[in-house]
Amino acid sequence: MSPKLNYIHYFRALAIIFIVSGHSIDIFDWPDGSELERWLRIFISNGSALFVFIAGYLFQHLLVKFDAKKYYKNKLTNVLLPYLIVSIPAIIIFTFIIERDRVPADLYDSSYINIITYFILTGRHLAPLWFIPMIAIFFMVAVPLKNLDKSRFFYMLLPILILISCVIPRGGMPYQNFTHFFSIYMLGMFCSHYKDQINDVISKPSFLIASLSLVVAFAFSEFYYTTRTMTWLNFLQKCFASIFFLGLLYKFNYKLTSKLLSKVADYSFGVFFIHSYIISFGKVLYAHLYDEPVRFHLILYVACILLTFSICLLIVDVVKLIFKSRSRYLVGS
Repeated sequence: MSPKLNYIHYFRALAIIFIVSGHSIDIFDWPDGSELERWLRIFISNGSALFVFIAGYLFQHLLVKFDAKKYYKNKLTNVLLPYLIVSIPAIIIFTFIIERDRVPADLYDSSYINIITYFILTGRHLAPLWFIPMIAIFFMVAVPLKNLDKSRFFYMLLPILILISCVIPRGGMPYQNFTHFFSIYMLGMFCSHYKDQINDVISKPSFLIASLSLVVAFAFSEFYYTTRTMTWLNFLQKCFASIFFLGLLYKFNYKLTSKLLSKVADYSFGVFFIHSYIISFGKVLYAHLYDEPVRFHLILYVACILLTFSICLLIVDVVKLIFKSRSRYLVGS
């Protein structure tokens, strides 16, 4: 990442921290109606929205040297191939050993080929992997989006598309998730397209305070006026969180020098692909050792996040050491 876009590099680190922290909430056995659990999920979960925003931002930024053949080859080898490879253990487990919950009721009445195909096309074999079939649709429409980026009217549709995202929730099939997240991908493209005009604005203290206030306001609204999380209020919260973090990181762009966070950003896709295995294994191991589910404790929660990152970074390091540049084909980093 060039020094000019250092802030986006560190935004990737922040996004993967949100994603791992959000999935780490599921380690714990929560009492029914836990307010602490809801607050954590409202503020931390749905970090995928930040990932999508960054994806849109980088896509538009790199359009100046866009080559369709190279683009699709890159996505095939660095995203879709590692997705298939990382999926193998989970698909074996949930096809031949254990029945996965939250899948169609008649799925396991069909053939193994149908079960495997369903998992590959939906990503439902492992918690975070729904993201890949969805983002693959963004890859497929890259050329139309490239052409639309040149239109002066394209970004005028953004308010309407945000409204559509509020009406159509995440959590369904890949095409539904694509529809839901399209507006925040487009928001990322918009912020990149007009970066020269808006970066100085969104990084002003007054704007940062305003955008953060909206993040908090939508969080409180979701907590007090709904009984669920990941509602349309949370989507709007993550839209404003994307703007807030973009402005904040741009403001301190040349002060962002942490080697550890830079490594987290470099390995973000690798961490994304494998962290759910680490979290799931830890949860099962704890239950086996202590014969009881994990009770929430803030120190334990932070420790789980740090341990998950440590193990993931170590695994990616080992894969890179053994396979060199080909490690991207295996873990995406």
